[in-house]
Amino acid sequence: MRELNGRIIYSVGHSNHEADKFVIILQSYSIDVVVDVRSAPYSKYCPQFNKETIEQVLKNSGIKYLFLGKELGARPIDQSCYVDAVVSFDELKLLECFQRGISRLLDGIEKHNVAMMCSEKEAVNCHRAILISRVLIEKGITVKHILSETESLDQKDLEAMLLKKFEMEKTLFDKDSSRQSDIDEAYKKQENLICYKETVQDGVI
Repeated sequence: MRELNGRIIYSVGHSNHEADKFVIILQSYSIDVVVDVRSAPYSKYCPQFNKETIEQVLKNSGIKYLFLGKELGARPIDQSCYVDAVVSFDELKLLECFQRGISRLLDGIEKHNVAMMCSEKEAVNCHRAILISRVLIEKGITVKHILSETESLDQKDLEAMLLKKFEMEKTLFDKDSSRQSDIDEAYKKQENLICYKETVQDGVI
């Protein structure tokens, strides 16, 4: 599963899996480090994935756990990342702490099979794909999103899915344009759908 030059990282959503099943999925990809990128590493509906609980489960299975939710989470406390009370991924990725988190991932994949973990089942609906993975592939990293014990989705295939979702695929009758600009626009459209939006209940506005 691991590329020879160590330039690969996996992503996985814990969804509502049982903890033992989740471990089996990780083991099928020889994952030995899980990096938690949830801003809030607790779940009312899936308490088996509360930080301390899943950390112990993983430890018992020989898998290390690292929490980087403060660095790589999608709900930053830094208000400079919010535009009209909505998180801007463009601003978030400029933060020093975010860049520090990316650097730790880059260092980690040189020695370990790493999977970054968030809660959403579908990677396309999660910042791990629309924000973190996008930054990583720009640095030459291969990103694969784990779907099951035997199936994974490459970030490049996810980009093609985004183009299809927003009906931005080219036809023979379309004028030539930069594919990368279309991909960037598709990322932005998806970001607008999934990004965190503050509310009055959050006690901020």
